[in-house]
Amino acid sequence: MVKITIYVLGFALSLIELVLSFFHKSLCDAYSCKLVASYVKYGESVIIFIGVVVFFVLIILELSKHNLKEYIIDTILISAFATEGLLLSFQIFSLKVICYFCFSIFLIFLILVVLRLLQKHYSMLFAIGAFISVFFMSFLIMPNLSPLKSGYDLFYSKTCPHCEKTVVFLEKMHISINKYSAQNYRNFLNNIGINEIPVLFVNLPNEKKFVIGQENIEKYFGSRPQNNSYNFQNNNYNILNNSQTCIIGDNCTK
Repeated sequence: MVKITIYVLGFALSLIELVLSFFHKSLCDAYSCKLVASYVKYGESVIIFIGVVVFFVLIILELSKHNLKEYIIDTILISAFATEGLLLSFQIFSLKVICYFCFSIFLIFLILVVLRLLQKHYSMLFAIGAFISVFFMSFLIMPNLSPLKSGYDLFYSKTCPHCEKTVVFLEKMHISINKYSAQNYRNFLNNIGINEIPVLFVNLPNEKKFVIGQENIEKYFGSRPQNNSYNFQNNNYNILNNSQTCIIGDNCTK
C-alpha cells in the first residue's frame, strides 16, 4: 500500500506539472527551475511526460499479477535512478542550481529504491551503483554552463545608465556582489526569458530569485537600518517599467 501511494504521488506531481507547462507555469517558480527547463532539448513537457508515463506504468504493474512484474519494476527503477543521477549532476555541476520539482521527483525514486531494498530486492544495489557512477562521471565531464555564484550576481552593461546607478547604489549600501557583462552572458539570460538589465540574481541558501530593473533592485534591498542589517523584502519586484531597464546589447540613453 505504501508503494502504490508513492507511485500515485509521483504520477500526480508529474501530471500537474505537465498540465501547467502547457500554460507556461510550474509548481516551481524559482529561476533555478526555469533555467533547468530551458536546457531540455525538446522542451520541458517532453521529459515531464516521460515521468508521467513511468509512474503510470509503475502503478499498473503494482496492481497487476503479472509473473514478471517485480523484475520489470526493478528494471524501471534502475533506469530511472540512473537518469536521476544524470539530471541531478547536470544541475549541480553545470548549472549550479537545483530545480525543486526535479529534486522532489528524485526523492520519490530514492524512497522507492530504499523500500524495495528493505524488501530484499537486492537488484536495487545496481540502481544505487548506477546513480553514483553516472553522478560522478558527469562531474568529470559536464561543462560549466552557469556563471552564478553564491550570494548576489549582477548582470549589467557599461552603456546602461540604470546599471551604473545600480552599481553605485549597491556600493553605497556596502553590498558585496559578483558583476558580469550582460553581453557576454546574453544566451544564458535569454534561456530564462531575460533580455533587460540590470538584473540581480539572488542565490542564498533560503532564497532563489532574480530581480530586474534599477528601481526594483533598490526596493528589494530597501533601506539600511543603523544596526547594519539589511531590510530584505519578500515582495516580487519583477514588475517592470520602461524607465528602469535597458535592452541587452542596446546603447541605452534613458
